[in-house]
Amino acid sequence: MGLLHGLADLVFAPRCLACGGPAGPRPPVCGRCRSRLPPPPPPLCPRCGFPRLRTGRDPGARCQECADWPIGIRLARSACLLRGPAAALVHQLKYRGWRALAGVMAERMAGVPLPGDVRRETGLIVPVPTTRRRVRERGYNQAGLLARALAESTRRTAFCALSRAAAGTSQTTLQPAARRANVAGAFSLAADRRHDIAGEHLLLVDDVLTTGATVTACAEVLVGAGARCVSVLTFARAPGRLRLD
Repeated sequence: MGLLHGLADLVFAPRCLACGGPAGPRPPVCGRCRSRLPPPPPPLCPRCGFPRLRTGRDPGARCQECADWPIGIRLARSACLLRGPAAALVHQLKYRGWRALAGVMAERMAGVPLPGDVRRETGLIVPVPTTRRRVRERGYNQAGLLARALAESTRRTAFCALSRAAAGTSQTTLQPAARRANVAGAFSLAADRRHDIAGEHLLLVDDVLTTGATVTACAEVLVGAGARCVSVLTFARAPGRLRLD
């Protein structure tokens, strides 16, 4: 009987959603995969948090990744690079319906070091919106799930301040310039939210930061509607081609 119970535990044990192995005591992600979610390696751009390979430069200098970002963006940070288990978790949350991963991912995001002013001032979290069609297809907005989980764990308030028009081409298939053009005019302030964001330092949340086209478009709308500034926090940063800037 003990052998049968052992086999049943082996067959029906929760599986890790990143690697497919046994999830262990903290499902739905095993301890090994949790340990393989390292933060972006320093040195980082002090504004956008992009990993920079060249050392010896002025540590306060900005990189070319954020040179054209609007001044309303205070900074951007990510919990990990979009590699290995991190990429698997993003995929499972975004495309496979595993909503429970939002808590695991938000836990990592909550541990990202932020400057004192950002920690103190960002009491309001705004998720990057997706289109109504995507919400109907998936049943949720993954950034919204992350925002709510992060708000709960950090005692902030999450609310939807933005809406997104019907999407054209998926951002995942586009080069940087095309990404910016693709989201131009795509975002607008949600109804009756102008008073909520007036004068606020907002924390904009998404699953992945790639070129920054989406978050900069969102930030421009928020600041244009009266927000004082916007900081960005994502679960993962797409490494792309790490420039020797």
